[in-house]
Amino acid sequence: MAPLPLELAVFSADDALAAQSLGAARVELNAPGSYPAGGLTPPVAALAALSPQLRIPVRVMIRPRGPPPPPPPPPDGDSPDFLYTPAELDLMRAAIADIKASGAINVARGDGFVFGILKRSESSEKLTIDAETCRELVALARPVPCVFHRAFDVVAGSDEALDALIECGFEGLLTAGGDAGKYIDNLARLERICERAAGRIQVVAGGGVRHHNVAGPAAALAKHGEGRVWVHSAALKEDGSGVDEGEVRRLLEELAK
Repeated sequence: MAPLPLELAVFSADDALAAQSLGAARVELNAPGSYPAGGLTPPVAALAALSPQLRIPVRVMIRPRGPPPPPPPPPDGDSPDFLYTPAELDLMRAAIADIKASGAINVARGDGFVFGILKRSESSEKLTIDAETCRELVALARPVPCVFHRAFDVVAGSDEALDALIECGFEGLLTAGGDAGKYIDNLARLERICERAAGRIQVVAGGGVRHHNVAGPAAALAKHGEGRVWVHSAALKEDGSGVDEGEVRRLLEELAK
């Protein structure tokens, strides 16, 4: 059984190249310094400068802002995480269009976009996938494939949410399996997600993935088929200053066991 491939979230071109040299199979590129916000859209110029140097796929985050401050909310009323205003959705559309126009995305290499959009259910205050807007952005991105990111964690207990992503045309899903705890705390649900996905959408397990907790869960998830499941980690240094090369090496060693 082949080991699960490793995707690294990176926040600079230097870290992307370091991830490549260390043996990561793919990188997710975010704006510099945006890790505390969960990753934001990187500058087009940074991607354009990086792309010719990459041999591995790059997935580009499309996210105009991170979560709002904790309650109580400020007087102007920030929108909850992954619920975007019309102006913020316009920023996401523009980012996709600008990156495609730059020529920095290489579909043949396996590049793609990463985003996630939720809405409030019409029948309740519960959050659900904003299928209409997601479908629009997936169409705008074509032929570049799209991954729905950890906005899914809020609705991870819903089979209908996973089916909605597949119907929208997403090719991948980044998830910790739930919004409580780390991926290792939600392993049973991650396995159910993989079973239901059944190869229709690639599942990327992330959220607290480190060398000391990856081997067992990776072995369990690998049973769902080669290429169907990946693992995702930021693997940052403790001070957040960049990729922890020792941690990446240890992650790869554990995944290879």
